[in-house]
Amino acid sequence: MSDQYNYFRSPEALRVGILLWQIFPPILIVFGTIGNVLSIIILSKNKFKNSTSTVFLLGLAAVDLSMLYVGLLRQWLKYTFDFDIRHVSALFCKVHWWLMYVMSDCTVWILNAITIERLIATMCPHKSKRICSKKFAICSVVAILATSLLINCNLLYGFGNVEISDGNRTTILLCVPINDKYANFFGTVWTWIDLCKFSLIPFGIMATGNICIGFKLFLSKKKVYPTAVAGDRMVRKGIASNMTILLVLLNFVFIFCTLPVCVYFIGEPYWIPKDLPREIQLQDPWWALVNIMLYANSTTNFILYCLTGSRFRDEVRRVFRRRAQAVTSTASRDM
Repeated sequence: MSDQYNYFRSPEALRVGILLWQIFPPILIVFGTIGNVLSIIILSKNKFKNSTSTVFLLGLAAVDLSMLYVGLLRQWLKYTFDFDIRHVSALFCKVHWWLMYVMSDCTVWILNAITIERLIATMCPHKSKRICSKKFAICSVVAILATSLLINCNLLYGFGNVEISDGNRTTILLCVPINDKYANFFGTVWTWIDLCKFSLIPFGIMATGNICIGFKLFLSKKKVYPTAVAGDRMVRKGIASNMTILLVLLNFVFIFCTLPVCVYFIGEPYWIPKDLPREIQLQDPWWALVNIMLYANSTTNFILYCLTGSRFRDEVRRVFRRRAQAVTSTASRDM
């Protein structure tokens, strides 16, 4: 226990944690904004609109963008300018806690929806268009959002500003659990509920789905198809294959980026002194690192789309080419 206290009392260790929050968020926000905005622009084009997967990817890009500005921007402002949006008012406190959990859940369950859609497309290719229609995808995203808003609404009740009176002195604690009962619920019950809905159950679905898809593709490669296969069929197979590869990469990157913060939460009671002030714990470099990895997941999807999708890459080139031509023509007129 003494080693734990010595670590958290070390100015050097805590300074590293603050520096991580000051340096990395602007980088992730800039690249994440560019990537997600480009993803939304490109996936909204006509050639992608008819795909069921496009609906999920558009929802994922919107949620990732929200994560960067709702969550990561707050951390950067807090550690760089000593401004915390949760301390503006009790309403801001409640809503921010709520939105953070809602956005996190939406991210993981949209990925699970893509996994299920790809699993159906792989296992039942002839029925997938009928089962996984664009309407089905839109309803799924709406249902995920509505469920996330509802299941996390206890946070709207449980957090706020608390006044503590000690004789003639009154202290206001900003954005904390409103009473001991809720604090106990949040620390012992809600942590495990969140772990299940954000990590254990989704990871299980992702792993099972990817294994089944991989096994089905392995078996399909053993089949010999006639050489006179229609060109349109080959194109559809190529697009489906690219989408499957993208799914595997999305799931892998998500697990890689989010697993550390889940492990941190599980081990927190064992390596964090119980009577350590919360503001000191939040300066822990490991806490900063696992959270930055969590937010990094919201910046990488554009890169994965470019790596796996030739049509997506072509559209990116067209967007930049048209932009360059517009800039050139504007410069020519000014001359």
